[in-house]
Amino acid sequence: MVDIGDKKLEVWMKGKGRTIIIQPVMISPLPEWEPLCEDLSTEARVILYNRAGCGKSDKGIKPRNRNENAKDLKALIDKLCITSPVIIGHSYGGLILQQFALDYPNLAAGFIFVDSTSMDAHMLEDVEIEGEDGNSTEAWIEKCKWYATLSKEDLLEEVKDWISEQEEFVSESKPTEILEFMSNPIMFASVGEELHYDLLSSGETNQRKDFPETSTIIIGRDPKVSVEEMIITEGLHRSEA
Repeated sequence: MVDIGDKKLEVWMKGKGRTIIIQPVMISPLPEWEPLCEDLSTEARVILYNRAGCGKSDKGIKPRNRNENAKDLKALIDKLCITSPVIIGHSYGGLILQQFALDYPNLAAGFIFVDSTSMDAHMLEDVEIEGEDGNSTEAWIEKCKWYATLSKEDLLEEVKDWISEQEEFVSESKPTEILEFMSNPIMFASVGEELHYDLLSSGETNQRKDFPETSTIIIGRDPKVSVEEMIITEGLHRSEA
């Protein structure tokens, strides 16, 4: 646990050399990332952390959104005395990283965005099909609000299928960590706030800010493959996918 001032964050660190910081997707236990981090740590110093409200990290008193998450990332970098890191953001972690780059343009040596959520993600609500709103952002916000009211035991029952999917990608020695991560009502309270602020609305404007001229790699899905995958695995209509 690393104290960044107003909260403590759960941090995984290993290796020496240039620092690589990884900001995971919105709901992703650290054990999912450990195999990759172990490999990277043979060549660099790797830092993987749970953002506020996730895992053992404190939520803090302020509502969660990309701006607050970017501030926490800056505070973590300052606390650990890191200079010129390469920062990787996956999905929602990529959205946090975009905000970080705009707010602190001179701190990183490079950015890697992996299937990053867009700053304009709120516009996706315009393509939701009437009667097919089970996967809408609003539906997920309501689900998160409900999950946040449950006991750990009831929450485990509700997300057991989700847990089974995650356990397929982690070491057999890590199931307890997955269960602890997914049975945290506070995490779903945080996620609900993030969904509302960052994906349902446009959040604070960044119109006056330019993306820094920092070395950047963007990795995205093939659109055709992604559409077919959503149709098959998520049951979406082709027009919605």
